[in-house]
Amino acid sequence: MAKKGGRNRLKRLAAPRSWDISRKADRFVFKSLPGPHPIEASYPLGVVVRDLASLATLSRELKFMMKTGKVLVDGRQRKTSSFPVGLFNVVSVPLEGIDYRLVPSPKGLALAKVSGDEAKTKLCSVHSKSKVKGGHIQYGLHDGRSVVDDALNLSPGDSVLIEVPSQKVLGYAKLAKGSLGLVLTGDRAGQLGKIADVKKGTISREKMVRISLPSGDAEIPSRLVFPVGSDRPMITVGVGQP
Repeated sequence: MAKKGGRNRLKRLAAPRSWDISRKADRFVFKSLPGPHPIEASYPLGVVVRDLASLATLSRELKFMMKTGKVLVDGRQRKTSSFPVGLFNVVSVPLEGIDYRLVPSPKGLALAKVSGDEAKTKLCSVHSKSKVKGGHIQYGLHDGRSVVDDALNLSPGDSVLIEVPSQKVLGYAKLAKGSLGLVLTGDRAGQLGKIADVKKGTISREKMVRISLPSGDAEIPSRLVFPVGSDRPMITVGVGQP
């Protein structure tokens, strides 16, 4: 009988271009399982721990770390090396006192060190808004989470600051004029700037954001701009950010 289903291995040469890994090292690399992030916008947890953070060199060491619950993602133990981690996820190794947040950069997602207190917070983009049983408002977030909160008045494209893993709402940022916006992909990925205007979309043109960046003013599709605060970012959003 023929094998059904996809392959559970991935060649390094076939890995997404957004993965900042060596292409000519070992032949195979971890393949992300289906989860909260698509494969092009995430890393397998094993790649983050071994290849990006260099916290393990041998597969035996990595396997021991994972199986004994020494690695946390957003405050929860993850015991599989193929678990997908993406934008603003926090990968922690408490025994080493190390916390990393995945942030955008021109080469793809990169690791930024964060403090222990900040590791307990996460900024999530609102992808959907709906009314659920009882008339309550539910927000669907970019990492597959959902938050039910009638006190919030957000729209898709806005962002919400939550405590992890409890998902308690701590604050929010609007995709609006005057807010700080972070570019997610492209040559300007990782750049912060003030949003000057948000232009409504039409049938033939998507919603656009005019933003002032260090590289100059630009007009970018709203799906590529992540609001992160008003005067300053609510969390660490770049490598080397104080």
